[in-house]
Amino acid sequence: MIKIIEYTKEPLSLIGKIASTCWNSLPSKDIAIKCLTANHGRVLEYPDVTLEISGYSARIMREFYTHSIGISKLQASTRYIDYGEFDFFIPHSIASNSETEKIYKNVMQEISKAYKDLQSLKIPKEDISNILPLGMTTTVVSKLNLRAILHMFEERTCTRAYHEYRELMRELREVLCSLDEDWRCIITHYAKIKCEKVGFCIEEKSCGKFNKKI
Repeated sequence: MIKIIEYTKEPLSLIGKIASTCWNSLPSKDIAIKCLTANHGRVLEYPDVTLEISGYSARIMREFYTHSIGISKLQASTRYIDYGEFDFFIPHSIASNSETEKIYKNVMQEISKAYKDLQSLKIPKEDISNILPLGMTTTVVSKLNLRAILHMFEERTCTRAYHEYRELMRELREVLCSLDEDWRCIITHYAKIKCEKVGFCIEEKSCGKFNKKI
């Protein structure tokens, strides 16, 4: 689940105003569109959004953290929060089979039991947290500028990105498009996979959507 905390209203107007300074011209949304089309990334660093992400696995949040430029992050503490009971992500390949789902859930229940057992023996939560699984869901508060957002869409909507991350990006697209007309315009027209932007695939293992660059 993605919850918006704060965001730049009418980002196209802001980009147009900032970019107009470079040319000593009147601010306009047309200037902003030209900057987006030409990928003049510096001016895209001014609009931003602060959001809370919850219900996604710690594993995916680790990948989220690999995007570092233009992004600030805070995460729910495993040092202070009691995780004797925790929610967890179940991959589709496991949830689709009753036997594998049972095995997976049993492991999570055993971890939960071990956590509580260690707690009863007065072990500090900050030490017990080492047994928590990557599949455990977590909560992150993050501030991202528009340049970072568009780069994330280039990388993480690729079919080779992990399916849970692609689900996060699908939700992020919906949430951003709901903010105002400017955000909807930007995300609809410019939040694209890198292959769609350049017309060819640069991945070593291509999905075949576009031919690889020769």
